[in-house]
Amino acid sequence: MGENLEKIEKKIKLETTRTLPPKLNKVVSSASILIGIFEILFIFNFMFLLYSIFDKLGITIEFLKLDFQDQQVMAFVLAMIFIITFLRYPVMKKQKYLDKVMILDYILIIVGVVAALYKFWRWPTYMVYYDVNQTDVIFGVLAIILVLEATRRAIGWILPTIVAVFLLYGIRDAGFNWTRIIQYLYLDQGIFGIPFYVMTIYVFAFVFFGAFLLRIGVSDYITEFMISVFGTRPGGPAKAAVISSGMMGTVSGSSVANVLTTGTFTIPLMKKAGYPPEIAGAVEPVASTGGQLMPPVMGAAAFIMAQFLGVPYNKLIIAAVLPALIYYAGVYLFIDLETKRLGLKGMPREHFKPLSYFLKKIYILLPIVVITVALVWGIAPHIAAVSSLGIAIWVAWISKDEIPGHEHFYVALALLTTLLMFTSREIAKPVGAVLFILLAVLVGAALFTDKVEFNEKFYISFLFITMTILGKALYMRKEEILLMSGTFGIIFSLIVGYRSKTEGGKKMYSATYESMIDAGKTSTTVMLAAASAGLIQGVLTMTGLVTALGYKLVDLAGGNLLLLLIMAMIFSLILGMGVPTTANYVITSLVAAPAVYTAVAGNPIYDAPVPGYSTAIALLAAHFFVFYFGILADLTPPVALAAYAGSALAGGDFWKTAINSVKYALAGYIGPYIYFTHPEMFLITVQDWTPEVALRVFYYLLATILIMYMMAIAITGHFKSLKVPMVMRAVLVIVGLIAASLHIIPVGIELAFLLGLIFYEKKGGAS
Repeated sequence: MGENLEKIEKKIKLETTRTLPPKLNKVVSSASILIGIFEILFIFNFMFLLYSIFDKLGITIEFLKLDFQDQQVMAFVLAMIFIITFLRYPVMKKQKYLDKVMILDYILIIVGVVAALYKFWRWPTYMVYYDVNQTDVIFGVLAIILVLEATRRAIGWILPTIVAVFLLYGIRDAGFNWTRIIQYLYLDQGIFGIPFYVMTIYVFAFVFFGAFLLRIGVSDYITEFMISVFGTRPGGPAKAAVISSGMMGTVSGSSVANVLTTGTFTIPLMKKAGYPPEIAGAVEPVASTGGQLMPPVMGAAAFIMAQFLGVPYNKLIIAAVLPALIYYAGVYLFIDLETKRLGLKGMPREHFKPLSYFLKKIYILLPIVVITVALVWGIAPHIAAVSSLGIAIWVAWISKDEIPGHEHFYVALALLTTLLMFTSREIAKPVGAVLFILLAVLVGAALFTDKVEFNEKFYISFLFITMTILGKALYMRKEEILLMSGTFGIIFSLIVGYRSKTEGGKKMYSATYESMIDAGKTSTTVMLAAASAGLIQGVLTMTGLVTALGYKLVDLAGGNLLLLLIMAMIFSLILGMGVPTTANYVITSLVAAPAVYTAVAGNPIYDAPVPGYSTAIALLAAHFFVFYFGILADLTPPVALAAYAGSALAGGDFWKTAINSVKYALAGYIGPYIYFTHPEMFLITVQDWTPEVALRVFYYLLATILIMYMMAIAITGHFKSLKVPMVMRAVLVIVGLIAASLHIIPVGIELAFLLGLIFYEKKGGAS
């Protein structure tokens, strides 16, 4: 299975990476780790935090005042991305280029690093004078060319080809004024615009967090836990796949990556439970794709959306809650109907680990709880991710059965300390006193009981509690303490793991170290997609083409909102078939979203701002609309990368699998139209919460789920033991589409149909 999975991964990712010799592999690893170090020190401001700590202790270390601006950090990250890309990805996917690194690759690495670091060196001076010289033009052109080549190698031809077309248009529109072009696409915006900024500032932290959770086996825990809960029920493995993939999607943010992790376990189980390969291979991609729609951590494009709209990310995840629940409710209902149609039964309990085992280890999910609370609370996304990483490291050490220690005692310490980390500095003294007592209890337990030993679990817990005491003693803000927990957590884990003699300790050292490398490697494709998308954004804004294209779409639709939405959907789906979600969203949000916004201008419902912000509700709804369909492109034939992953793992026919994927994800295709026309379902758009408004939103939620259920009955042709006649199925589809307006009459007809089916089935209707 391992060899087959490797082949599948290579095909699905549209990439073939070199197996590098040890020395070059160390170069890639070093570049990956340097990205993490630079991010932590200068993006997360850990250098300043260290300076502040020592300064409060009466120690001045001038070196810690060293700081770099965001543009400089982005330039350094791009330099490391060039090293990783040109070493790992060959110029062509042929064996002779895979066998060794060519001279051309070394040349491109040198030129790329110099072009990126030139921006690093040039930025402070440019910020003062805003002048552009000939050297800037030379290095700017080189940087743009190398971004396109690196993107082509890592992602494929489609995105760089689209970028090249836009660039040619921009060059012609600028009258070959290279000073203006390079100033816009290299020095000011372009490569280092909002998409790349968001990837560097926010997304990398979540990539690191996700990489660590995968390394310590959180994805396996979630999948096996859900299988244990649902496995004995009819269709249990499929239902478990839906829930586990959704939960892991909140971390990984990649539908294909999710399929290749949870799918390797869930798809064989679904087949074993009796599902045909084309159904088993479709369920997992649909569930995995929804992970990018599921709060608290959505796809990378959601962070860009927050920047574009000027709405904090913690508000966007609230806006995404109902659509995500509806999506997964729709998938679950489809699977339930398919299970009953196939007459499948649950699997014997002995096939799974006992539920008690997972309940005992439930604290492993604490990092996901922490990141959710932190994000909703309004803590900066990257700080939330780093703080959750610290908690993940602590509970991962606690979970190691190979290391002696009373598990629940340590869990209680971790939970209490985590809660106290979130307290404000106004109550630092009493909180510090409580923490000191916890530390004394830990030491006392090690000295006078047999529940705690002086081992790795003790040292990690001792260090985390001591660090938190220090933060409270110095009256640090909770954000600073949370940042300390994540950053020092990495250091603690590496030191304790390196010194450890146990198997569990060695595994934790390896997991921490390898996570840093994985984060750098994994971020390569999203970083390059963001840099390329930034070039498109730069050309669109530099030339004014973004406005012209938007008006053109409105003209083509003749002012018809439904037709315009359908055009925006088709545009997003087609673009998403060959372009990563991040780049897809950037393009469609700049072209299609403003067009949709223009079409509803003047309508009071849409013109009203999101409460507390200046962003119009129409713009928020339009951005979510194209965001959803950009993600669903992973399921939409003819490309359907996530469906291809599922079919490959299941050994089923690709086209049948892809068609099933589209069916099961129906809530994802119909839902965005409902949310756009009923923007109150985004929750944050409600101007004033009254009982009437709350009931209306609740009605919208129930009506939408009812529509998805009736459409699922119509498409599968079955309701429990009842086979639904073709004529009735056609009527259900038509009424369902009309009911998408959420008007009470067609929704009432849908409800009457459902009640009729329930009554007829109970009366023993013909099967």
